[in-house]
Amino acid sequence: MTLFPEIDKDKTKKSVRDLLSCYRSMIRIAGEEFIPKVTATYSFELKSFTGTVSRATENAVVRKVTAEQELSKISTAMNKLNAYDRQLIHDKFMDNRELTNTAIYLNYKMSERTFYRELDQALIRFAEAYENGSLLAEKWQ
Repeated sequence: MTLFPEIDKDKTKKSVRDLLSCYRSMIRIAGEEFIPKVTATYSFELKSFTGTVSRATENAVVRKVTAEQELSKISTAMNKLNAYDRQLIHDKFMDNRELTNTAIYLNYKMSERTFYRELDQALIRFAEAYENGSLLAEKWQ
C-alpha cells in the first residue's frame, strides 16, 4: 500500500490553472458592493413578467459569498508555499497587470523553458497545499 499515490501532473496542473484563472474575476465579485435595485413598487426583489419573484439579489449574494470563500482557500494555500512559488503564481495569475509569460520570465531573467518548468512545479505544490490536496488528480493504473 502506497502512502502517496502517483499524481497525474497534467490533470492536476489543469485543475489549478482552471481555479486560478478565475482569481481576478473572484476578486471583482467578492469586492463589489451589491446594492439591490428598487422597483416601482419599492420592493427589493425584482419581479419577472410571469409574476414570480426574481432571485437576482439572492444570486448576487451567493456569488459574492462563494467568491469570498474561494479566495480565502486560495490565500490559505498561497501562504503555505515558499516565497518563490508564491511570487511565480502571483505574477502569472493574480497580478492586476495581467503580465504575459514572456514578460514574467524576462523579469525573472530566466529562460522560457526554466520558467515553465518552475511554474509547473509551483502549480503542483499549490495543488498539494489547497484544501489538503483536493486539487491533486491521482493516476489510475
